[in-house]
Amino acid sequence: MKVWDYLMYRGYGASDVIIAGDSAGGNMALEICISLKDMERKMPRALILMSPWTDMSMSGSSYKVWKEKDPMLNEDYIKAVRGAYAGEKADFKNPSLSPLFADLNGLPQTMIQVGSNEILRSDSESLAKKLRQCGILARLEVYKGGWHVFQQMPLPISARAMKEIGDFTGEIIR
Repeated sequence: MKVWDYLMYRGYGASDVIIAGDSAGGNMALEICISLKDMERKMPRALILMSPWTDMSMSGSSYKVWKEKDPMLNEDYIKAVRGAYAGEKADFKNPSLSPLFADLNGLPQTMIQVGSNEILRSDSESLAKKLRQCGILARLEVYKGGWHVFQQMPLPISARAMKEIGDFTGEIIR
């Protein structure tokens, strides 16, 4: 929120800003928008989320289906990280930890990218579905063979994903 406030202080309008985040950064990007909405402030123009972690309760099917396929994340790591962040006894369905369970009405248009072999895949699919139910444009791209935050790797699939992000950004700023 301090960065958002600084940008606004510097004269940027909310519609001049696109917030992007990957993994836990995707969670933070969503939480910023939820906070802005709760304060009745203007939203950024859009969100770009790459493999966002939206469900710390790990309730989605991909946590079971893809737990052996994702080379970046596994169930034990996710449990350790969420415990270190929120405490072992936290309510992981609390919307302030898991934005998937928040009221998403009024959030900006959103692009979501996720790998097909990713343990967090259901986080992205469920988020896109919920955003659409709220009447929000939500573009979900599932990249065959991709894993958690595959966009970081110097691979053809990553270059294609980054091009799609550029295309999306170009579409929304016209």
